[in-house]
Amino acid sequence: MMMTENQENQIRFNRFLAKAGLGSRRVCDDLIQKGLVTVNGKVEQNPAIRINLDSDQVEFQGKQIKLEVQHHYYLLNKPAQVITTTSDPYGRATIIDLVPSQDRIYPVGRLDYDTTGVILLTNDGDLAYSLTHPKFQIPKTYAVRVLGKVSQADLERIPLGINIEAKTPAIAEVLDHTYLDRFTDVKLVLREGRKREIKRIFMALGHKVVKLHREQFAFLRVGDLAVGKFRELSSEEIKQLKELADGYPG
Repeated sequence: MMMTENQENQIRFNRFLAKAGLGSRRVCDDLIQKGLVTVNGKVEQNPAIRINLDSDQVEFQGKQIKLEVQHHYYLLNKPAQVITTTSDPYGRATIIDLVPSQDRIYPVGRLDYDTTGVILLTNDGDLAYSLTHPKFQIPKTYAVRVLGKVSQADLERIPLGINIEAKTPAIAEVLDHTYLDRFTDVKLVLREGRKREIKRIFMALGHKVVKLHREQFAFLRVGDLAVGKFRELSSEEIKQLKELADGYPG
């Protein structure tokens, strides 16, 4: 593939695919490494090469990819027992079933099968990358109900870090808690969002999460949006999300 030394009008391969709506940059890296994308007729598996927007021809599964894509942004109040994927081999309901769109959209991050609340869907891969990558530290607020009484000492440990795997400890900010007869309700904020992180935090403390609801993603809340319903984000909300992502170190 021929590349000029002039970097104007050039863009990283994985970012090109993300901006074209194929998915987040992580998803696009996977497509590239699987050899599903060609550049000028040849399979290219290096996500870091630069695409010349004027002269390079990029194809995914035989279809030419261009950047003339109209981006869409949706907020869904996710119900329980719905998969946060674009498809499911077992035929279970997915969030894509709840947000019909003529364009290919995908979730921004994930919520567990039994977790409810705010989740965004879009075909803007650049924004999806910024909103989900741990380095951007986008806050997500959760209401958690756990079985048993979580001690004050354990609640104070959570912001300091709980070891749930060999990597860095899981850290969450505890905003509030309430003791009920058999449960403890805890409101907390995550800024990374590893797989099943909240459930694993409380499991490490000896408690089972029985209910988990994401109340807020960045500044976005479900408000009066019914469970299973969605709405498009306003232009002002989209602008704020982009400003928020741009405000974090990359």
